[in-house]
This record gives sequence, structure tokens and C-alpha cells, in this order.
Amino acid sequence: MKKYFLSLAVFVMALCANAQTNQYFWYQGNLMMGNPIAQIDSVTFGEGEPADTLYILLPRTIIKTVRETVYVTIHDTVCPNTIPEGALAGEFSVSTTKKVRFSKGNLQFNAAQGTHQCADGTIKQGTWQFAEHQWDMIGNRNVNISSSYNGWIDLFGWGTSGWNSGANAYQPYSTSRYEGDYFPEGDYRNNLTGECANADWGIYNSISNGGNVFGTWRTLTNDEWSYILVSRDNANTLYGQATVNGVHGLIILPDGWTPILGIEFIPAYSSTGWTVNTYTESQWTQMENVGAVFLPAGCGRRGQNIEYNNVGSYWSSTIDEWSDAKDISFFMDHINTNDDAGRDNGQSVRLVQDVE
Repeated sequence: MKKYFLSLAVFVMALCANAQTNQYFWYQGNLMMGNPIAQIDSVTFGEGEPADTLYILLPRTIIKTVRETVYVTIHDTVCPNTIPEGALAGEFSVSTTKKVRFSKGNLQFNAAQGTHQCADGTIKQGTWQFAEHQWDMIGNRNVNISSSYNGWIDLFGWGTSGWNSGANAYQPYSTSRYEGDYFPEGDYRNNLTGECANADWGIYNSISNGGNVFGTWRTLTNDEWSYILVSRDNANTLYGQATVNGVHGLIILPDGWTPILGIEFIPAYSSTGWTVNTYTESQWTQMENVGAVFLPAGCGRRGQNIEYNNVGSYWSSTIDEWSDAKDISFFMDHINTNDDAGRDNGQSVRLVQDVE
């Protein structure tokens, strides 16, 4: 049996001097990533596969015709130096015309350390950052929330970007329901967009490890969360509950996900619970490097009380009635893509950037 070893490095290196090197091959009828040496005799085009063509699809943008067994070493066209600071490599469709990249971790805030610049030109006390790891969460320490707390929090009331708009209750460290004129002309019914875009954490604030420039991140709308989890191509195969490095949560895979040899992913939700997919830090690093997102199931805050644990609740930028806002929530055995919560609830925030 002939074996073809194709190097496409020259082609792609012309596009990106610091491109990642990954090896792809056919294994049991699937395009896989990794080192296939241990399976060298079984790596073939499976029955039913096109016998003479290997397609490596977007975002790798290479199409190459080969025959029989093939090993391909590729310098990916997704170059490390073209991915914005603080963003993950994976691209996720949020509509038929738009894609986003997720931030590398949940949003965090420290009211006592440093300063940050805001979209209205002000310099304010406190520092915004993304968590160092996707599985990081502050947990019960969120009860310390205050305007002077010298520690990190990661559960926020809806729209608590720090934009005053006449509502001091909507500072990042707020624990109370909105008071006064939250939005212009006292209208509570606006989304975190348009004239109220500054209420979005990512639009109003510079984020220290996310480019440190305001206006470059944003919160997904409720429709966009739903599109990722329900409507995009093969959506039901691209998410599932998991335990990553000992932390429970939800994995969401990017468009065009390529399986990784030796790392199984079971999609959708199962009665098995969080352990249906369990990954070590090393295994997760491999998945993250090719774009996988993990949303930890943290906890929820009301006032200065933690009221539930092991539940993921992530805000959208979309209103729901007068006093609520839309979010997604996920539990050990099910996920709700059209949930809502009181805007004073403390919940997680995961920002995105639009892919240009």
C-alpha cells in the first residue's frame, strides 16, 4: 500500500511566518488531527470516502488532491499573530452572515486595583480582565463584592459595565436592582445595543489582557447564543456537558470541528451528567488550541448571597420584559437557550469579538 506524505508548508508559510504546524490524516473514515504513527497500518481512506480527494476545509483553506493513504503536515492558515489578544482561535457562526471568536476566559473585575479607560473618555478605578484559564471561576468569593474590595469578582448584574447613565446602582460592584434612570429617558426596555451600547461590559471598558482598548468586545445577543447552540450547521454535534480539569461546565466546539486522535467528544446532553466528557488539563489544551470553548458552571449571586452552585448562567445583551434579561443556563442534565433572570442577579459574562 502506497503512503503519501505531503508537506504544504511552503504554500502557507508565504501567508504566515508564525503559522502553527499540525498533522492531519484519515482514520476510520474521519479526518483527524495529531500524530498517527501508532496507527500507521490502519490509517486509510475508509470505505465510502472519496477515493482520490482529501479536503481540508475552512479555516484552513487548503484543498489538495491525493490518492490512497495520506499524511499531511500543514502550517495552519490561522496564524497566532492574527488572532486578537485575549481571543481563542475557533470561529463560531452566530448568524448566516456573521462569525465570532470567544474570549479566552470569563470576564473578571477588581474594584481596587489599577484603572481602565472607558468609551466615554473617562478613566475609572478598577481593572477588567479575562480569566487566565477557561475553567477559572471565582465562586463563593463573589460575596465580597463592593466598591473597595481588593479581589476579583466574576458574577455581574445585567448591564453593570460602569456606564453611569444616571444609574449609580449599575456599577460593576452593584448588588442592588436598578434604580433611577438606567437608560436614557428612563426606558428600561432597551437592549445593550444602540444608544445603550455602553451598558455592555465589552464595549464600554478596556480589558487589560484583551487588547486594553474599549469597544473591541461585546456580549452575544440571545438570538446569537441560540444560533450557536441550535441553528448553525451540525449544531447538535458541537456542544455537550463536560468536566475539564476537575471543573463542571459546557463545551462548545467551533464551526468545522476536526476530531483529535485519542480525545473523544460525546455531543449534546446525557443523563450521565458532567462526566460524559472528562478531560485533563493536557487534553483540554489540545482542544483549546484548535478553538474549543469551555463555559464553567459557576454559581449565582443575589445581593451578597451565593444562592446556587454547579449551574452555568451567562448573560446575553437582550432584554426580557421590564425587569428581566435573557441568558443561557445549563445544568447537569439539560440546557436552556432561552432563559431569563432578574437583572440584579449576579451571573457570568463571556465576551466575543466579531470576525472581520
